[in-house]
Amino acid sequence: MKSESDILDKIRKLLRLADRSRGSTENEAKVALAKAQELMTRHNIDSALLRMERGESGGGSFTVNKGKVDLPKTLNPADIMILSLLQSHFNVKTILMPDGRGTPVDIIGAAADIDFAIYAFNFLRQTFFRCWNEFKRTHANPDKASYYRGLRDGLNAELKAAKQRAEQSYASDQRQAYGLVVVDQQAVITRYVEDHYGKLRNRNTRSRRLHSGSYVAGETKGRTIQINRPLPS
Repeated sequence: MKSESDILDKIRKLLRLADRSRGSTENEAKVALAKAQELMTRHNIDSALLRMERGESGGGSFTVNKGKVDLPKTLNPADIMILSLLQSHFNVKTILMPDGRGTPVDIIGAAADIDFAIYAFNFLRQTFFRCWNEFKRTHANPDKASYYRGLRDGLNAELKAAKQRAEQSYASDQRQAYGLVVVDQQAVITRYVEDHYGKLRNRNTRSRRLHSGSYVAGETKGRTIQINRPLPS
């Protein structure tokens, strides 16, 4: 098994390749980001398996931390879409804490997962806004909420596929062991939230008709977005 420093060094190189500002093409960036994403998933599985070999249970060796992002009082439709992605894929719980002046969001999970989630949120917020601004300039009567939902669904499908590709490189017993670690960690996060926040209310989102053209365009674009974990300074 490669050391953590070796893995992070390889991911740094992939991130440099994926930096569009350095002159890479969109396809080169997509390939580099996909490789970095799958590498981080495999690294997470390796770390969990190593802890289990040492006799450390997933929950027993798991420490809950809390991070935060600050959002405006009036949320953009993209914000809710992105927060749902964080909870689905990045092993964190997000809790909106409106205070009258803005909407801080507490992010609960392991320290590394919180760092990833905050990186992913800021990256995706900028990306969603950029994609929407590009789309609305070239299409008549576009619908923002439908486009953002399409972006979310397209990216959601790609995240699931990337995780599955990484997990399939392991034997079935290793995947099962990693699955148990994830379940243990989620249980610890749930207990932490119940102890510190009490019973939470789900945010009600008004259902509305989708603008099919905007949704399909967003879903197609969302499948081109790739995310990778941030690296320590």
